[in-house]
Amino acid sequence: MSQGKVKRVHPARTVARVFGLAIAVGTFLLSLPISRTSNTFGGFLEAAFTSVSAVCVTGLSTVDVSTYWTPFGHLMILLMIKLGGFGIVTFAVFLGILLARRIGLNSRMVGSAEMPGLDQGNPRRLIWKIFIVTSSFEFIISTVVALRLWLGYGYELGDAVWYGVFHSISAFNNAGFALYADSLIGFAGDGWMLMPLNLAVILGGLGFPVLFELGRRIIGRVKASQIGGVIESRLHWTLSTRLVLWSTLILLVFGTVYFAVIEWNNPDTIGQMGILEKLLNSFTQSVMPRTAGFNSVNIGEVYPATLMGMDLMMFIGGGSASTAGGIKLTTAAVLIFIVWTEIRGETAVNVGSRRLPRSIQRQALTIISLASLAVITATILISITTDFTTDQIFFEVVSAFGTVGLSTGITPQMPVFGQFILMALMFGGRLGLVVVATALAVRQTKVHFEYPKERPLIG
Repeated sequence: MSQGKVKRVHPARTVARVFGLAIAVGTFLLSLPISRTSNTFGGFLEAAFTSVSAVCVTGLSTVDVSTYWTPFGHLMILLMIKLGGFGIVTFAVFLGILLARRIGLNSRMVGSAEMPGLDQGNPRRLIWKIFIVTSSFEFIISTVVALRLWLGYGYELGDAVWYGVFHSISAFNNAGFALYADSLIGFAGDGWMLMPLNLAVILGGLGFPVLFELGRRIIGRVKASQIGGVIESRLHWTLSTRLVLWSTLILLVFGTVYFAVIEWNNPDTIGQMGILEKLLNSFTQSVMPRTAGFNSVNIGEVYPATLMGMDLMMFIGGGSASTAGGIKLTTAAVLIFIVWTEIRGETAVNVGSRRLPRSIQRQALTIISLASLAVITATILISITTDFTTDQIFFEVVSAFGTVGLSTGITPQMPVFGQFILMALMFGGRLGLVVVATALAVRQTKVHFEYPKERPLIG
């Protein structure tokens, strides 16, 4: 009796299929009359765009989220944000552990593909830690926001809790969906609203490996202090954590100063505010392009130079294995070190006291090249079919690819062709271009020989 070959599905393909299935289910649910204030069945394009945006934790929308969808529709959007941020595949593995109390090698590979950089040696403990960390941060932030809305704005307690939960989950998962038509512009002068949401965005964008390492470091110092501080800590900062933390700090400072300097006297953004409010909103608009999508000022009124700076921050995004999108902080940092090494004429790319493997360098260059190609191609295609300015189109395209959700206001006016392009960018940006490319690849081959070297002229 002959045994047929068992075709194994690459984990990356499984990830793409599960995300696609979640988007399809979300589209159907948002098409139901109970999800729409018009109480009619339909609006498939609007439902599909919103579903892609929610599952891919982006925040772009072709309709007014606050008025187009019913409370049931808002709940569905919130669930899709939660699933997309937590990682649909990770969530599936989590359910499998609870139900079957066992996990196979293929499931571990799937989880690793969806969230690279996390230790898959103990998946049960890993998934529980991810669940506890996300839920804890979301609970704390939602409590602060709810109390502010209840005590400071006179919301009914139930409404305050709902708004607190929705916006905290949206913030920590870097989604950018808001239940207000003007996002957070109504709270532009309220630090008690903006700062907790800013903190949630920053923490969600660091990435779970960094958060776990920070936790281990803190616990190590506490234990050391309990025995007199003789042993400070046996832990050393990993290269990834150092790159993420320093890059986050640099971009936050750069973004705040950049936005403040250019927009300081713009009467349509922060020009009419006091100094503290200007700094607060400059900091907020430095945090949100990383890739949350909330806005406390009218993005459509900022200067073109400001849009260019925000384009850069949206393109970079947050940390690896985080709820943020973009090419990721470590990828951008590796590129900078590669360029610096080449300028100095050195052969090995070193970061501190560590040398970067050539495979990591190639991965970084591949991701940046594919991302740049996707953004440029999408910008050209939309430019051909619309009359929007290039800076508006480029901003929208980068926002979609980086799963940011910030908009100059042209998304609702985008033609159907343009909407499909933005959906493709959100999907590719959430999964990662390398994962998508791998999922679409027919096979991977190993070459068992090498050709002779020859140097072409460069530059």
